[in-house]
Amino acid sequence: MSRADSLRPDFSLWHLIAVELRRQRQLRKISGAALAVILDCDRSTVARYESGDVQLPIARARILDREWGLLGFFENLVKHAKNAQDLDWWETFKEYERRANLIKTYEPSLIPGLLQRESYARAVFTSSRRMDADDAVAERLARQEILTRQNPCKLMAILDTAAVLRVFGDVDVMSDQLSYLLEASERPNVYLRVTSDRLIGYGGVGGGFTVMQTPTGDLGFATVGSTGHISLDPADIQEQAIRYDQIGMSSLTVEASRAFIAKTLDSLS
Repeated sequence: MSRADSLRPDFSLWHLIAVELRRQRQLRKISGAALAVILDCDRSTVARYESGDVQLPIARARILDREWGLLGFFENLVKHAKNAQDLDWWETFKEYERRANLIKTYEPSLIPGLLQRESYARAVFTSSRRMDADDAVAERLARQEILTRQNPCKLMAILDTAAVLRVFGDVDVMSDQLSYLLEASERPNVYLRVTSDRLIGYGGVGGGFTVMQTPTGDLGFATVGSTGHISLDPADIQEQAIRYDQIGMSSLTVEASRAFIAKTLDSLS
């Protein structure tokens, strides 16, 4: 089954746009290559729009409406999709994470899920009163396989100082977690940094976010309250990538970050 065939327009407006783009093109008996000429892009980009791997930009939505006489149809769909919450965002996130070859993430409050130990993850879910804590922990640990598989994903993580200092569970839980951070940071595919060795302000501070790069398209993710917002829009992803670099400019080096984590670990004993 192709990516286009697995789309779920009943759950995602972006999937609806992808399905409708393909349908409208086929109705007009236009090839993907011909549509690429109309949109001033290459054929592979059209394929990625129709598979849902890349979100249709509003500028190209307007071109479609003009060329096909659709009176703002695609433009309005794109506007609504940008403002809507994707009901299936978590499944989309996990699918991109499984395919990712590079993940850049910033976490202001917690140790990133891909680097959490079982006891720490359980303490996090228990503190938030998750009724399905056992299932949530099992899922989180299973996701970490991308870092140890045959062709592991590269992870570049920046943690706020508070995420390292904040204790979940008891001292033993936190000691185990920090020890694991030091161990994981020695892997060739894991780059771990801390914003500072002091609780001070820095540029780009705010909610957590993640940028993923995959062979078929990139994804941006931002925490919004208790849920998340995903974007396949290149402009949104670039904005998050710039913010990651901005935070990185105010962060410790990899070596200094390891030293800070080790110092914090020692303080727990």
